[in-house]
Amino acid sequence: MMRTTNVKRKSILLGKVMVFFLFFALTPHPLPLTPCVFASDWQLGLTISVPYPGGEGGKATQVLTAGARSTALDGFDNVWDTVIYNNGTALVAYFYHPEFATDDQYLARDVRLDSYPKQWDFYVGSDQDGQPIALTPNLPQPSMGSCVGAALSLTDVTAGGAVDLTQPAYLYTNNASTTRHFQLTATQTTQSPPDPPFNLFSPRTGTTVVLLAWKAASGGVTGFRVYRKDPGATQYHQLTVAPMPTAKYLDQGLSPGGYSYEVTAVTADCESGPSGALAVSVGP
Repeated sequence: MMRTTNVKRKSILLGKVMVFFLFFALTPHPLPLTPCVFASDWQLGLTISVPYPGGEGGKATQVLTAGARSTALDGFDNVWDTVIYNNGTALVAYFYHPEFATDDQYLARDVRLDSYPKQWDFYVGSDQDGQPIALTPNLPQPSMGSCVGAALSLTDVTAGGAVDLTQPAYLYTNNASTTRHFQLTATQTTQSPPDPPFNLFSPRTGTTVVLLAWKAASGGVTGFRVYRKDPGATQYHQLTVAPMPTAKYLDQGLSPGGYSYEVTAVTADCESGPSGALAVSVGP
């Protein structure tokens, strides 16, 4: 009898935990605002989906794209903007522009001139009452190099809370009688670049490898990027996709010849100028 009682208690407790989890996951909550900083030219994709038996994979899905380009217009732009003609009710999402001509007021892709501040208003509706709607951001690459970019933040205007763009998805429970209003805001940011690394040298070279080492000029950097100019080339190209966490790098698989290296320091939002160049000869 005691074992049966304990099992019942565990089942009740597990049920309460699951109810709490579902309530938290499917109910909008004000989230701490975490602006994401990107280059001045950027695009943010938002994949919006809701469970729907008639949709592909059991979902109705739509993608909205906001962005900024130096060649775009703030008004309707045939090159960068895309009009949406989706009249379905399973899921409808659009950027709304009442100031545009009637045929151009509803956009699936809305790219503006890269001057700031900017604001995008978009709306999401569905007839799938009580179902979870997910907004999944596809973030652009962080701003590097120029240290001038855009800080993006997203607000769920209907719920009155900020959406953390760094999270995998934002979930809320759909109300079929309410069209959800969201607002994307972009403001210009100017970061101070870190000091470039110094004392770049090669402790060891081989017939096909070069070991590099250097020193950081200041604290607060998240890593380093390594650039190489190949024999006969006039430009450097980037070797490391993600910033190197330590002040050393092993370049492998080289052919005989003369190479030149430079290293930059990277913070969360910015990249330094290059270190002094290091010329290295590789060969037998």
